[in-house]
Amino acid sequence: MRILEFSGKQMRLAGMRVKSGTAVRLDWDGQLALGKVLNTEPEGFWIEVHHLLLDTAGPNGQKNFWPPIQP
Repeated sequence: MRILEFSGKQMRLAGMRVKSGTAVRLDWDGQLALGKVLNTEPEGFWIEVHHLLLDTAGPNGQKNFWPPIQP
């Protein structure tokens, strides 16, 4: 999958066939984006990013997104 454009809360991607309304999770190099497919076109599709976490493995990020259970 390739990111073709990123503008505001929208991202244009290529390399996969999806349907409008599909939930999308993108993981790359410690980054995480969650969104929803807005529309599709022959070259790719547009998603609206709802959540974006940068450098999740860095010193200020957490590798585990859920808090540990306390006994």
